[in-house]
Amino acid sequence: MLTTQQNTELDEILDILGENLSITEAQHNAAVKSYQAVGDWLTKPDSDLANYNPVVSPQGSFIIGTTIQTIDPDGDIDLDVVCELNGKRQSWTQKDVKELVGDQLRKHKTYESLLDEEGRRCWTLKYRENGNVSERYHMDILPAVNTTGHSIIKERAYLNLSDQKIEDLVLSITDKERVPGYYVYTDPSMWYLSNPFGYAIWFIKIAQDVKGIKRKTFSLNASVKPTPAYQRQRLPLQRVVQLLKRHRDIMFKDYSDEDKKEKPISCIITTLAAHAYDGEDNIVDAIISVINNMKGFIETRLDPESGKYVKWISNPVKPTENFADRWALPNSKREEYFNDWIEKLQQDFGIFNSPINRISLAESLKKSFGEAPVTKTFSDIGNNMRALTESGNNNVDRKLGLVGAAVTGLQDVSKVQPHTFFGDE
Repeated sequence: MLTTQQNTELDEILDILGENLSITEAQHNAAVKSYQAVGDWLTKPDSDLANYNPVVSPQGSFIIGTTIQTIDPDGDIDLDVVCELNGKRQSWTQKDVKELVGDQLRKHKTYESLLDEEGRRCWTLKYRENGNVSERYHMDILPAVNTTGHSIIKERAYLNLSDQKIEDLVLSITDKERVPGYYVYTDPSMWYLSNPFGYAIWFIKIAQDVKGIKRKTFSLNASVKPTPAYQRQRLPLQRVVQLLKRHRDIMFKDYSDEDKKEKPISCIITTLAAHAYDGEDNIVDAIISVINNMKGFIETRLDPESGKYVKWISNPVKPTENFADRWALPNSKREEYFNDWIEKLQQDFGIFNSPINRISLAESLKKSFGEAPVTKTFSDIGNNMRALTESGNNNVDRKLGLVGAAVTGLQDVSKVQPHTFFGDE
């Protein structure tokens, strides 16, 4: 087992590693600038959407603080956005609403050039592929209709999470694979229902509950909602999710393009991690607990549509939605690959449950998370130690501690150049 000092040092290593895996402040600000510009265009007074009081809001990993770099140098960071109409014409179907949003995007010459082919639920702006090669992100814009009048409620909710009724935040969204309803249903209550903001609140409330202590990280709270400010620090659960997603990406990076589509999806990882998190106040204990317990939150249920028993991972704010629904598809490898990933996690992180070979710690982490971010992490820590030593405040025993031994093998860590992107080596 780890000593108290080793646990503390390893927690620092994982925290700084998570920081190095996060998107940079420059990437964050560039994405926010693009998001705000799109939001301004969709909500402008003379927009075709204006009569329906459109509200544009970020969603997904960007809003819950778990976004990470891609491992592919040509890969894009996802920025997920909801374009929410408050009401619609009585005769409009999902197809009508989606085309209305798409048509408004096409009226902007730049967005017309960036627009990808219509997706299942979203319109996608591909900034790097169709625009500036330095803008390594794309924006998925989800058309939705709000029939509950929750926009004002939502603003209040973001400021006071504990008082919010998550069920009040449900949206009716467009989904062209649900036929014939996509072309026929005009009643939004019969459309596919989603609750991205309720999910964000659910996750953040769990992340903030650290050993019974409520910590406020950021307010999710203007018709274009401001994105959360860039944050360098993260709560243990946020770091755990970042590390798990990176480990998954590394594990599957050499799989075929088709098989990569079968790897564990982020919403499953995030949901199971949040369920398994038990308020641990450090990343080491939190990630071990999550890895050992997350499979226990996978259910077997009778699927009302197929009439068969299937593996079920409930959307916590919409229990009738199964995040693992594609596991049951013919020839699907998703369940198999998920189990393979859990086994690999237990193998790779098992080192934390036993006396650590300090010399091999860095190499072990490199195999799980990639060469560049781990090298950068130990460089950062080595430089921190050096600064503490020079100030007379370094109390770490370089012989007994993890960090000192681990950085010993690095050549002049102070000269390792910082990275802003950690792709394949």
